[in-house]
Amino acid sequence: MFNLSKLAELARDTSAVGRKSLISTLTDLFVSSGDDRDEQISLLFGDIVLKVLGQLEEETRMILAKRVCHEEGAPHELMVKLAKDTIAVAEPVLEHSPALTSEDLVEIASSASMDHLGAIAGRKTIDKTVTSVLVDRGDSKVLTKVAENEGAEFAESSFLKLVEKARSDESIQAALVSRPDLPEEAAHALLPFLTSALQERITALGADNTLVHLLAERAATEVAARTHKLDDAREESNALIRDVMSKKTNIDEAVKNFARADRTAELGMLLARVSDLPQAAVSQLLFSASDKALIILCKANGVTAAAYKDILTMRARRLRMGGLELNAAIQRYDALSEQGAKRSLETLKKSGAAFGPKPEDENSEKSKRRPKKNVPFAASR
Repeated sequence: MFNLSKLAELARDTSAVGRKSLISTLTDLFVSSGDDRDEQISLLFGDIVLKVLGQLEEETRMILAKRVCHEEGAPHELMVKLAKDTIAVAEPVLEHSPALTSEDLVEIASSASMDHLGAIAGRKTIDKTVTSVLVDRGDSKVLTKVAENEGAEFAESSFLKLVEKARSDESIQAALVSRPDLPEEAAHALLPFLTSALQERITALGADNTLVHLLAERAATEVAARTHKLDDAREESNALIRDVMSKKTNIDEAVKNFARADRTAELGMLLARVSDLPQAAVSQLLFSASDKALIILCKANGVTAAAYKDILTMRARRLRMGGLELNAAIQRYDALSEQGAKRSLETLKKSGAAFGPKPEDENSEKSKRRPKKNVPFAASR
């Protein structure tokens, strides 16, 4: 049984020390009585503390808040006042007090500081009405904390707002990635701006995670799209080559198209078709150190100097050719006539000469003894 005379004596001492002793004694009485405490004790505790709360130093209020923040039967009005106090006093109450209702938390979160919102974001459970306010008002730290909180519930609209705010904030993205309750619409909105590191983390999540399924679907869609794009490009190239073969399109147009896009395979196919040569052999010529055979093929098939410059530009990127080498290559191309090139091409085709890089033993004694064929070329014309 508590001693009323002792409390009355403490209440008469209005000094800071006296008020601290009074609150300490009352709190001891309230906490020690536990769940079976007498209703009179609860009423007395709440009534006296509320009357002197404004006279207490912050340190005393902090001690009070920490001692009663877990008490389910703590006076509601007192807990609301403590929750609205400075963050040093309010934090344990906002984070733990079961006496605070969702309505209390919504009211506090609607106008309190970011520190107060952060404390609310750390509660064991938070319902949708409270998280809605946190998402609307919270800064990055608050949003990350509430998104990481497995006990926080979100309305779908709040999830979408959270995803929008996460667009440029990797910490919020990381928190959202781990949520198993992320709805599909929010997951769809989140995926496009996730970092590669977060996407890798998704693959390690359980198979029931929405993002895991969406990432797999997106990968399959991208593969299909790339395949379709390649098929379309291949068909477009084939159509262009067919038009060149049927004289519907000038060869220069196709050469410029392929060379400027660095589509070497298609360019090799084009020159092989118009020259009636194996594609593999012709493709080697595009980046061979010697340009003699390439000049013959292009000149013999009517490729103008302007179009050939696009091929040279493509070669220069791969072979790291300088300006002097390019100028020399252009001069070699200009020096060879189209008729001379056609004769050279026919001679090469009839002789079965190999196109592309020569074998390493080209300078062997056997090669030196072999008589050279008299093949006309630009330098001799």
